[in-house]
This record gives sequence, C-alpha cells and structure tokens, in this order.
Amino acid sequence: MRPGLKFHVTATLCVLLALATVLTFFVVVSFWLRESALSLAREKELELMLLAEQREALPPWGGMAAPAFLAALVTEGVKISGASVGCFQAEGRTVACSRDDDASLDSLKQTLAASFQSGKSVRSLGGLAWVAFVPGKEHLDIALRLKAPDQSFGAVALRYTLEPHYAKIRSLLRYIAGYLGVNLIILLVVGFYRFRAGVFQPVEHLIRLTDSYIDERGVPFLALQGGDELEQLAGSMQQMLGRIQADREKLQQHVDSLQAANQQLIARREEMVRTEKLSSVGRLAAGLAHEIGNPIGIVQGYLGLIQQHDLGEEEKREFCDRADQELQRISRLVRQLLDYSRPASGIEEDVDVHWVLNEAVTLLQPQPLLDGIDLTIRFDAENAVVHGNSGQLLQVFLNCLINAADAIHAISNGSGAIEVATESFAAEAGPMLRVTIADTGVGLAEEELANVFDPFFTTKEPGKGTGLGLSVSYALLQAMGGDITLANRSGGGAVVVVTLPARRE
Repeated sequence: MRPGLKFHVTATLCVLLALATVLTFFVVVSFWLRESALSLAREKELELMLLAEQREALPPWGGMAAPAFLAALVTEGVKISGASVGCFQAEGRTVACSRDDDASLDSLKQTLAASFQSGKSVRSLGGLAWVAFVPGKEHLDIALRLKAPDQSFGAVALRYTLEPHYAKIRSLLRYIAGYLGVNLIILLVVGFYRFRAGVFQPVEHLIRLTDSYIDERGVPFLALQGGDELEQLAGSMQQMLGRIQADREKLQQHVDSLQAANQQLIARREEMVRTEKLSSVGRLAAGLAHEIGNPIGIVQGYLGLIQQHDLGEEEKREFCDRADQELQRISRLVRQLLDYSRPASGIEEDVDVHWVLNEAVTLLQPQPLLDGIDLTIRFDAENAVVHGNSGQLLQVFLNCLINAADAIHAISNGSGAIEVATESFAAEAGPMLRVTIADTGVGLAEEELANVFDPFFTTKEPGKGTGLGLSVSYALLQAMGGDITLANRSGGGAVVVVTLPARRE
C-alpha cells in the first residue's frame, strides 16, 4: 500500500493520543497538587492547635498575657512546624508579624483578619509555582482563632512554603509519566492494528479492484488521477458511477429492444399457430365436402319420393324426418369445423383432456382420412384435468391424429390402426398426465427424428404439409408446462407421447 494514507492516519493517531495523554497528565497532576495542599493544610492546622493546647498548660505559658502568649506561639510554630513567617493579633491590638519586610504578607494578614472576625480557622493558597509544567500554589496560609490564658481571644496565622512538599511530588511524577507513556505506546499499537484491519486493508482491497478495472479506452482508473489513496478512490468511484449510469442506459436500450423482439417473436408464433390451424381446417374442410355429398344425395332422394302422389301421409312424414336427420348431420359437421376454425381465446382454465380427445375424434371420424383405419380409445387416467387452453390442446391432438393417419396411408391402401390412450403417473413436481397416440404407419428415420420438431421440417410430399404442425404443438405444450416426444414403435409405426401436469384434486 502507498505510504500516504497509512502515514497520515498513523500520524494523526499519534498526535491525538499524545494530546490525550498530556491532558490526562495535566488534569491528574492539577488535582493532585490541590488535594495534597489541602491535606497539608489540615495537618498543619491540627499541629498548631495541639501546640497551643500543650503550651497553654505549661509554665511560664500559662501566666502569659494574650499578646505575649500569641507571640510566643508564633515563634514556636515557626520553629517547630516549619512555617516561614507568622502573624498574630490579640483582642484590642493591631496585627504583628515575626518579620515585616515582605510585601506578600498582606495576604497573610487578610487571612488572619478573616479568621479573627469569623471565629473559625481559615486556609488560603497563594502565589504561583510550576511543578512539571503544571501550575500550582506557592505557599499555604493557615489562620486559627485561639483563647489566651487570660481568657481573651486572639488569632494566629502561619505561612508555609509548598516547595518542600512539591519536591516529594516531583519525585513521584516520573512514575506517572512512565505509566502514561506505556499506555500511550499500547494504545498506539492497538489503534494501528485496528485501523489496519478496519481501514488500511479494505482500502488496499478497493485499490486492487480499481487497479484491475479499466475504462472503455483500456486505461486503468487509478492511472487517470493523482493524490493519496482516498482521493484516487473517490475519483475512481466517480468514474465508475458515470460508467455504471452509461451502462444502465445501454442496458435499458437493450431491454427495450429485447422486449420489442419478444413481442415480434410472440406475434410470429401466433402467426405460425394460425397458419398451421388454417392448414388443418383446409384438410378437414376438403374431407367434409366429400362427407357432406352423401347426406345431400339422400335428402334429394327423399324429396323426390315425397313429390310422388301415391304416397300416404305417414310415409311422407317418415321421409321428411329422415331428410331432417341428414340435414342435422350436415349442420353438426359444419358447426364442429367452424368452432375449430375460430381463433383461440388464449384464456387458460381447467380442461378435461378426455373431453378434448373426444372432440378431436368426433371431428376426424367423418373424414375420408380415417377410412379403413381402426381407431381405438382407452382412457385409463384417473385425473385428466389440466390447466391450459382447450382450443390449443384440440389443435395439438388433431395434428397428431392427422399425422398418424397420413403415416398409415403412406405404406398401405389405408388399412391400419391408431391407438389413443391416457394414464396418470406421479413425478417429483406432482401428478402428471400422459397421452399416447400410436400408429402402425411408416415410422421415421433416425435423422428425421432429430429434426422432427424444427419449423418447416416435413416428411410429406410438397403441397401436402406445412412443416409447422409438430413445432407449433411443441411450443403450445411448452407454454402449458408440458412436453411432447416422438419415437418409433418396436413393431413398426410411430408413437407420440404428450405429458402435461395434472391439476391436484
């Protein structure tokens, strides 16, 4: 990693911790000096009180007047307790001091006057003295009001220099400084490793990533800017954000073009479905025209018989009923073809596959295409209800049945068999329905089986097939969640297997 960021962070950490250590040292020593001075004041005040009580009971102290007693007490206090100077004041007298050549005694006299007037002991710190760069007080003043042997009141004040007291403190400060120095080193080491894990290493990782990323011109992002690591990362992020925005706009354009292409594909698929359906309708219509010819001839014959005059009313009524039945048959065939030719609604719903297969068989049975073909239906499925479009399923099954019939006519004079069967089976995804349409036709070669579901692939002669039937059926079944396969039978012919997810009961 470049030294810039690590150096700046480490230096800032050192400065902050050093300032915190200095402030801690200053606060600790300041409170220590103050508290130790007050403790010394309490000690010296107690010594002065004990000295006054002891000397008052001893001759010649006991017979002294108040001024002499107080003066002697000041002299004794300076001599024994280590005071530098002392002052006293007897009742009705002025203030007197052991020496009067120092202008700083004014504060001591004020402390003495305050104690004499209030009747309480007074402590006062004054002056300025430096202890290891920490300001402290230079001296301590203690004033105490006492009762003299002659039962009059007076006050005594003593001043103590704090320099000897500070000398003891200075000898201990090196231990405090050493302790704070050790703490500073420990905090620096811990802080550095924490910053290394939380800041330096992630920044290094980001720098490696930005080093490996190049723009559209092939130039690394970090090569485009200067400054330390954070400035480089900020510039790289700005360039990346700009690149991401541009890529997002391009991606949106691609998505829009893909959506348009998808809509075109859907339109083409629907067009293919309609094309194949129209082809089936054309074949069914051609066969229906042949099938309608017989009923029309029968109706014409009945009409000719009715026109004869020698028929009774009962016979005429019977001929009319038979003609009406033939006309209803024609109407039913035409209506079935029209229903199938209508465009599918596209609505998916629960559909009974057995009903759809019956509709497909009903449409094909009148066709000449099934002449001579034995059509067998076996419904073994317990649950034949699927979710899909009935019109599309009808188109799939019609296409499979027509292909089976064409395969039979391709190798014989029309005699053969088609077997339609259904069965239910269980799969990991749930219950399934299998529809099998087997024929005894010509079958398919291996290379034809590989391409049978490709659009416009057909094995029929030109003009007899569009090549869209199986590809359209595959697409429709895939949209419903199903599948379709085609294979040759062992005994000859082909078998189409359609699988669909059955609805749960």
